Amino acid sequence: MNINELLYLKHTLRFDENGKFRILLMSDLHAGKNFNPQLTDAIEATVAHTKPNLVLINGDTSGCRDDVHCETCEELRDLLKEITRPMESRKIPWAHTFGNHDDNYGLPIGVQQKVYEEFEYCISKSGDEDISGTGNYVLPVLSNSSDKIRFNVWGFDSHSNIPKFAKQIGLPENTRIKMRTPTYIGNDYDSIHPDQIHWYYSASKALEKYNGEKIPAIAFMHIAIPEFMVIVRNREHCGYKGNQREDLGCGDINFGFFGACLERGDVKGIFAGHDHVNDFTGRYMGIMLGYDGGLTYDGYQDDDIRGARLFEIDENDAANFETRMIYTRDIMGEKGDRRI
Repeated sequence: MNINELLYLKHTLRFDENGKFRILLMSDLHAGKNFNPQLTDAIEATVAHTKPNLVLINGDTSGCRDDVHCETCEELRDLLKEITRPMESRKIPWAHTFGNHDDNYGLPIGVQQKVYEEFEYCISKSGDEDISGTGNYVLPVLSNSSDKIRFNVWGFDSHSNIPKFAKQIGLPENTRIKMRTPTYIGNDYDSIHPDQIHWYYSASKALEKYNGEKIPAIAFMHIAIPEFMVIVRNREHCGYKGNQREDLGCGDINFGFFGACLERGDVKGIFAGHDHVNDFTGRYMGIMLGYDGGLTYDGYQDDDIRGARLFEIDENDAANFETRMIYTRDIMGEKGDRRI
């Protein structure tokens, strides 16, 4: 485990002079050529309102419909210029994960990653080439007054679907997983793979050793892990808050990421996108699990809950972060509703 590769960032993240750090999470933009220009207005308004230290775009940035998608690097580059202008113009670092739709129109994820990394304030990393997926990384957040790591932001590629995974490990291409149950849609979705979990576990230990103490963290990925179902089935016990307006599209195979986080004891929150009209949170075994809904104007979304999720972290109590949804309707009024 190369500690220098884990620590390197194009732009250093640091708690501000008040010991605070704010992360703005937005998912499921589902944009591309011919995308609805309301999206750029919404991103600008949300960034201006929240004043984040880091913006994380959590999957399905592109890939929506046959008339709204990216097929070439130039189309993706043009899209990213528009949707990241609020961060680039303010010199706000931003990162991303990939979702299950980003490569639906033939542009490979590995090729897309290189386009993302062209942007000055994109601090995403492609990650270790020897493990599954593209975009497995950790972003250390340093103390305001020293180079001690006070918080980690983990990003993971949650892949696409189980048939692709089955083909990768030598099972028949028609391998299907169907576990449709109440609250669970069951649609062959994939998740974080075992080698990614092993990488996280090893990297977490290496960073703890380097830092001299355990580092509180939040993990982000596009597709939720199966433990999210515990929240909606045990709402009172888990302190459920927010909206669940569709069945959960979790990964079909439980590869054990939650258990690894529980044993390591550093990850205090796991957050996903993917389900556009779910934005609930709950706490299970001390870890907060939650969604941030969707910010799309080209995919499906309800006007009253279109938005992004803000995290506020205190350097002196980083394990107990605060989070809330920021709805476009609340900060933009009717201009935040789909009108085109």
